[in-house]
Amino acid sequence: MKFDVATFNSLFLITFLCMAVVTTALSRMFKEVAAFRFWAVSCVLTSAAAMCFGLHAVWPTKVLLVATAVLNLQARLMVWTGTRVLFGATASLRAGLATTALFGVLFALLHAWDAPPLARAALLIVFFLPCRALTLYEVCRRRRPDLGTARLLVLVASAFATLNAVMPLTLVMLNQGHLSMLLSSPTRTSALYAMVFASDLLLMTGLIVLALQQMIVEQNILAKLDKGAARYPNPARPVMRPDSAGGQAIIVESVAG
Repeated sequence: MKFDVATFNSLFLITFLCMAVVTTALSRMFKEVAAFRFWAVSCVLTSAAAMCFGLHAVWPTKVLLVATAVLNLQARLMVWTGTRVLFGATASLRAGLATTALFGVLFALLHAWDAPPLARAALLIVFFLPCRALTLYEVCRRRRPDLGTARLLVLVASAFATLNAVMPLTLVMLNQGHLSMLLSSPTRTSALYAMVFASDLLLMTGLIVLALQQMIVEQNILAKLDKGAARYPNPARPVMRPDSAGGQAIIVESVAG
């Protein structure tokens, strides 16, 4: 098998379709973990972006390039949103959609005006880099030793994905203007595309493992609390006793032991 960009793009499509099925199944099995639903949507959007990118090789048009970039940006925003939801924070879907719409308009205008590659690369960094950096920040700020292995996996993948977001501008600065400015994945440099594929796959896998591990930890905590409550039932209860004035006073008496 020839490991070129077309091959890795096909792997992108097939792999993230499978990841979408897995995350959808997990969202049905564990309905209390809302992050799985966001990540399932992200995998579907990533697969759709890979499909548009593959169609561009057959039908070269700027519309497919813009669609690929927009779908990928929205997919990365969904990953960040799901990560925030996993840790109990909130995120505005409307703000994410508005950000994606703004990026789509600006990116389409740059293509319509035949803007230089430097302008397109800068626009990609302005929108794509914060998505990856914020995902990395959300995982770093939660210092929980019980999530060490999964957290480390996500941190490594997020760090690589953040570096990938800077690659378009790097390629332009190296006078590689003929390369693709999408997703930091140049159409003629399969090694860089492979790194993008590996980092995205590792990030999604790490997030799934992180969510499952966090769910197990929380269930263990609840089990310990239930066990403690069963061992010491009703440690104190109010008892009504008459006072000296003829009324009733509430006195808390311990009934443990």
